Amino acid sequence: MSALHIADTGLFVAMGQPSNSRYQAVRRFARLNDVTFVLPDRVYEELTVNDPDIEEPPIDTAIDEDLATVAASLEFSDPVVSRVMDGVQRYIANADDRPADEVERADAALAALAAQHLSAGTATEVYIYTTDIAAGEGAETVLASEGYGDSVTFVNGFRFIENLRSDDS
Repeated sequence: MSALHIADTGLFVAMGQPSNSRYQAVRRFARLNDVTFVLPDRVYEELTVNDPDIEEPPIDTAIDEDLATVAASLEFSDPVVSRVMDGVQRYIANADDRPADEVERADAALAALAAQHLSAGTATEVYIYTTDIAAGEGAETVLASEGYGDSVTFVNGFRFIENLRSDDS
């Protein structure tokens, strides 16, 4: 069984700098469980900043440490990828009561990346770590409608980090 661990911007923002105890707890978890968090390229773009005061963004440190990697671009020519992307955008828009075209595409890209790997058979189970409840619930709901309900788990990023930190105490 191959598991894929997909992470959003919020998880890495919540982790903070590599010197932070939250970051260190996630790094320990990843090393102990042989997990590398995969980020859609849209998420990576959100995490990189053009700020001369920051020598290396924390996400680049995470990549250097094999804690994270950036996925190849999404294959929108695959119908399931496009349907899932659109479906999650609509789900989030309805949950947040706003137009779908105002939903960040990075949120929907989490589920689209899961769909791409599940449909290709390169993953049999997917964990989506996000701090955005609507994005996580939308991913589970829309992927279930595509027949992947038993293969997808939404992991609340804030709870995940807190649970790791409480395990350290």
